[in-house]
Amino acid sequence: MYTSGILAIICYHLLTFVNCQSVPGATYFKGNGAPGAGKYRLIDDFPPSLFFNKFNFYNSYDPTYGHVQYVNETIAVRNGLVSVDTTKNTALIKPDTTNLFPRGGPGRPSVRIISDNTYTHGLFLLDVVHMPWGCGTWPAYWLLGPNWPYTGEIDIIEGVHTIESNSISMHTSPGCRITGSNQLATFQQSNCDTSVNGNTGCGSSLDPSAVPHNYGDGLNRIGGGVYATEWTSEYVQHWFFPRGDIPSDIKGGSPDPSGWGEPAVNQQGPECNIDSHFVNMSIIINTDFCGAWAGNVYNQYPNCPASKTATNSLDSCVDFVGNNPQNLTNAYWEINSIKVYQ
Repeated sequence: MYTSGILAIICYHLLTFVNCQSVPGATYFKGNGAPGAGKYRLIDDFPPSLFFNKFNFYNSYDPTYGHVQYVNETIAVRNGLVSVDTTKNTALIKPDTTNLFPRGGPGRPSVRIISDNTYTHGLFLLDVVHMPWGCGTWPAYWLLGPNWPYTGEIDIIEGVHTIESNSISMHTSPGCRITGSNQLATFQQSNCDTSVNGNTGCGSSLDPSAVPHNYGDGLNRIGGGVYATEWTSEYVQHWFFPRGDIPSDIKGGSPDPSGWGEPAVNQQGPECNIDSHFVNMSIIINTDFCGAWAGNVYNQYPNCPASKTATNSLDSCVDFVGNNPQNLTNAYWEINSIKVYQ
């Protein structure tokens, strides 16, 4: 059901362009993209024991202007920002929660990892136990092509501060519009083109009343769950299964989306050729702080403390993140596994 190549790339998404480099030993996986073409087969696995061996650590500047320093693997390991809990058999990713990083200086050390391997089509399963949440946070789990926006971006988990509704969106070059029909989530925007609507992309919001416990504190309280993303030539669909409702076929290693019911998000439409806009995508996980989205809406969250010396929302966010490491102890990822099928 898939073919594998010998070339894969690491991509650094730098606002309006992507810098890519080949990764020795990495693999490009390409599925045939036809829905229902056959039983899904596991082609890549990220168990905790090997988790960080399968990622590259991005350590350049943040293209979204966050109060963050993305550190390399050596620094991340030395300072305990990445680790494996051998008792629970989970991978942990967290920011610095000890030191002060006040406004005007370097941002808070954090982690952004990019998979060595790349993929075209597939079924992506993230089994997440805990995700970053709280004032100042902007976490994301997403897919990114090598030449943004022409090879696409799919944001699977993304949100800010104390929100409890996940945002799932796509970002492309011109010529991709989706309909947002036949899904549980609230449809927000049809045009995926990054050059319009302030690059909000074509997105949907997962209302907890329709998709319970899908983000933040709600997700963490129940021990997380599984985010499933099926990417074919015809559509990109997403499901979230809370910990107690994970389908038996996923648990058994033989996932079959045809039995999962209506997706949380259904990204397709006659005005979007999926294969023309999404190709050779890497898996990315990161935790940002403040920046272009979270910083500019910080003051809209009344439970997030305002700064006495700040004159705008962004500065309030930066002051909170920079001066209150003890309040960022919930800003961590705990992951059981990532599995990719084709």
